[in-house]
Amino acid sequence: MNGLPLVVPQTAQTQRLFTAIALPSEHKKELRRWVEQDVNELSFRKWTDFRDYHVTLQFLGDVATKDIPELEQALFQAAAAHSPFTLGIGEPGTFGRDGFPRVLWRVVTGQKDCLNQLHQSIVQATEPLGFKPEERPYRPHITVARSYTGQEPVPASIFQSDDRIGKPWEVGEFVLYATRMGQKPMYQIIQTIPLSRRNP
Repeated sequence: MNGLPLVVPQTAQTQRLFTAIALPSEHKKELRRWVEQDVNELSFRKWTDFRDYHVTLQFLGDVATKDIPELEQALFQAAAAHSPFTLGIGEPGTFGRDGFPRVLWRVVTGQKDCLNQLHQSIVQATEPLGFKPEERPYRPHITVARSYTGQEPVPASIFQSDDRIGKPWEVGEFVLYATRMGQKPMYQIIQTIPLSRRNP
């Protein structure tokens, strides 16, 4: 033994999962056009594949494959309490140090109260199964790039208050994604969960 910690790789017995709202195809393409036209010259270590654009609801981590059916059942029950709602894509923003961000993202607009309520329902439905909610506040966004490596600050010109992407769309479902490291796209939908509450 060399004294190094044992690293247990992700295997077919587990899958790294998270729940999210997948963007419609046209919104993904419009967001890709914005990246290619306005920000692709910026020095980020990693750019999100446009097919992977999404709004995260809850990160679940490595889940035993045998436990996924029970997880899916809990997610269907959570979704049953919610009706479809509308979201949109707003202006850019960043996480991290001003001018030298660790994440470049686009803000989520629209019926964010409904989005927050859906997030809470999912957290409450999965907690009895052993999934711990994050301690930091829920801040829905669409990640575009990670790890800025430029020597000069990100130019303020990319943060245009009237810079919208596409028209608002109706969210009628969310998805359970599995992460496939090293693949493009990296996220694979393994279950689609409809919002099935009927308005009176």
